[in-house]
Amino acid sequence: MHTLAVLVLIAQVGSVATPEAKAKAQALLTEGSRFYGEGDYASALERFGAAYQAYPSPKLMFNIGQANRDLSRPVEAREAFEKYLATEDDPTSPTIEEATKSLEELQRRLGRIRVECETADAEIRLDGKSAGATPLVNVLWATPGRHQVTANHEHSALALEDVDVKAGVLNVVTLRLQPLATQPAGTQQSVAQATESAHPRKWTWVAAGATVALGAGAIVAGLSMQAKYDSLYSTCGSGSTYGTGCTDISPVTTRKNIANVLWGLTGAAALTTGVLFYVEGRPVAVAPLAGPITGAVARTTF
Repeated sequence: MHTLAVLVLIAQVGSVATPEAKAKAQALLTEGSRFYGEGDYASALERFGAAYQAYPSPKLMFNIGQANRDLSRPVEAREAFEKYLATEDDPTSPTIEEATKSLEELQRRLGRIRVECETADAEIRLDGKSAGATPLVNVLWATPGRHQVTANHEHSALALEDVDVKAGVLNVVTLRLQPLATQPAGTQQSVAQATESAHPRKWTWVAAGATVALGAGAIVAGLSMQAKYDSLYSTCGSGSTYGTGCTDISPVTTRKNIANVLWGLTGAAALTTGVLFYVEGRPVAVAPLAGPITGAVARTTF
């Protein structure tokens, strides 16, 4: 019976398809028929589905229904047999009786779910699989057991219900979508500002980073000045052996000036950080520097 059905479908496809689609569909159906006869229903279903893609004749749904049924996929098999019977216009077709019996048997083993939702154009999903948009005219078929039905709309919050399906029983699920809360323009702006203020501020961190960098540079310059001062003082300062005094202390003076400039810039950066801290409304933790910043001046005396 199954082989005969496939051969008939080949002829039916070939009578209306283009030569290329006809050849491809025939090859796929023949290969699928061979797999089906060997009991490899998964490979057969793959070939039947590819044949339908090559030429989407509703008559191919009979073979797809057979493979799904024998793979214990009753929901998919029922859908395929229903599509086949709805389009089969030849009352003498030898597959009508088998498809009808298979459909009746499958429907006795399945349960039905009717989805009611007042929101139009909401997407209904059964166990994550799309079942169409509301209003749903047809019921959803499902295997016995626990299932989840959801409704989703772009202007509403997601609604979901769990349902225990039993064979032969019609379950009614009512999903009520709640509109998303809308805020007045002023409130939305306030919320946006509050959200923005909850995040660290870029310029505060930039100023704080500059304070740390300049302070570190000032410390380095001060240490360099002190090292140079100690070197000169040991050779020509009042504490040296000869006590002749130093005629050229420009290296120390230069380092002193650099240190003082850096300390001044550090103070300015610290002040800027404080202002930004207040304006941007976000506390900023700054690593403490060695000694005071504002007003620190490097001094040397020979």
